[in-house]
Amino acid sequence: MAFGFMKKISPEYVVEHAIMDMRAAGLEGLKPYLTENAEKKVDTIRTVSSGMDLLTGGSRVSVLLDRLSECDWTVVEILKGSESARAVMRFSISSGSDEIEGTIQLTMIKEDKEWKIDGVDMPKFEKFTVGA
Repeated sequence: MAFGFMKKISPEYVVEHAIMDMRAAGLEGLKPYLTENAEKKVDTIRTVSSGMDLLTGGSRVSVLLDRLSECDWTVVEILKGSESARAVMRFSISSGSDEIEGTIQLTMIKEDKEWKIDGVDMPKFEKFTVGA
């Protein structure tokens, strides 16, 4: 019973478990933590980014989405109110000649007394080097 209780009252719990599930299953691991609204946003970002070139950053987002399970994730901050929260996450991949680093902001809401991710901003890349 404590499991359900923690899930309901804690954005931190949701973010930590979303990270674990993304490490295991990539984007599919994130989906149970998303509201319907956020799922549509992620699908739109994925569709739009797959058709954009490197200059607009679309390819970078597509690479990040494809490699979510490889990312090291850390929570930079979580600011929470009674019905909403904002989390800033840092991601990094360092594998061979690949080096990707940046941050992404999530907005969270209480949906049916349970915290869910309702918004996912475009990632801000600090480093992006992907070898051939």
